[in-house]
Amino acid sequence: MPIRHTVSTRRALRALTLATLTALAAGGTAPALAQQAAAAAAPAASGPTVRPETAKPLQEAQEALKAGKHQEALDKLVTVEAIAGLTPYERYIVARFRLAAASGKGERALAMQTLQGVIDSEFVPEAERRSLNEALIRLAVQEKQFALAVKRYPVYVANGGNSPELRELYPRLLAETGDQAGAVREFGALVQAEEAAGRVPGEALLSRLALAHGALKDDAGYLATLGKLASTTGKTDFWNELIVRTHQRPGFADERLRLDVYRLKMAVGLPLPAGELGDMAFRANQVGLPAEAQKLLDEGFNSGVLGKDANAAADRKLREAATKAAAADRGSLNDAETAARNAKDGNVPFALGMALSGAGQHDKALAVMAQGQAKGGLRQPDDALLHLGVVQWRAGKVAEALNSFAQVKGSDGTAELARLWTLYLKSPARK
Repeated sequence: MPIRHTVSTRRALRALTLATLTALAAGGTAPALAQQAAAAAAPAASGPTVRPETAKPLQEAQEALKAGKHQEALDKLVTVEAIAGLTPYERYIVARFRLAAASGKGERALAMQTLQGVIDSEFVPEAERRSLNEALIRLAVQEKQFALAVKRYPVYVANGGNSPELRELYPRLLAETGDQAGAVREFGALVQAEEAAGRVPGEALLSRLALAHGALKDDAGYLATLGKLASTTGKTDFWNELIVRTHQRPGFADERLRLDVYRLKMAVGLPLPAGELGDMAFRANQVGLPAEAQKLLDEGFNSGVLGKDANAAADRKLREAATKAAAADRGSLNDAETAARNAKDGNVPFALGMALSGAGQHDKALAVMAQGQAKGGLRQPDDALLHLGVVQWRAGKVAEALNSFAQVKGSDGTAELARLWTLYLKSPARK
């Protein structure tokens, strides 16, 4: 009996394909496959047909499918293919039947190979190509045929495919197949889409983008993405790597700015180990900030981080020196304020402002630093702006701190630290 490709047949074939996908995904069979295959062979009044000599073995293949005899169905299809002069349409029908039989047997490789031929056939209705391509991509992923999935995805999109799941999967497949540049492009597009929609990109997405940048040895892209991870998650591991990578970059004035690096680490919630905490307190005391040093040392001793092991004696000695110097500073505050007002430039007022802030007097510190700004003549203007921003943050004046950080332009690491402070203050995860 002639097999015609009618509207009802096309619907049956589409259902067959979807059932095939379901069966393969489940690792078993779909009960309706045989009935759908039979429907695909139903007679009709118009459309492409198969010849009588091919109709009989095709019908036998249908009966085998209906009985769940998938290998027998495949054998019958081999018989059909041996018939001389098969028409393109007959080959197409054979492929659709083979797809059902391969699914029933759980032969995924054969199903994928067959499905590719079905999709590329001229007889496939355009309305079906999208769902068929999606089925093929999913099967290819299941079978770890990532190159095939990558090849088929653009075709799927060109046919109107818009599965969010596959859209998110595509750059991962690119990375898996070694196309890191493509992965960066596609992951980046997903990040931009999330941000444009007012959503915070997820940690997994940003982590994959960072890994792709890293595989390309794109340090700038990696650091930019690491910044997004740190600011959106607030996780200290990300912040630590970001800060360490930043201050280890060539040209960073590490010795002069190390105290500022420590301040940033503490601000974002990184617990300093004993060595760094002791070094921070030592540096603060050395630059004339004994009150800040004393506070750090007191906290370190109270928490048990300092005052033990081989450094115990040195820690105690430093604490005693800082405590004594802080008391002397408090006693000479009036003289210091007078000296700041009479100074010819802003260096003395800024130094006093940092000392006052270290003692917890942030508002008074800002008033003195304002005098320093008005006087000008600062030896390290970018350092001064960086320190002003820190004091403003300590005083709870976040908007003013952001404004100060935005003005830091130094190429010695000050601008990079200011950028990280800005990232932190604007972070949705900041506590």
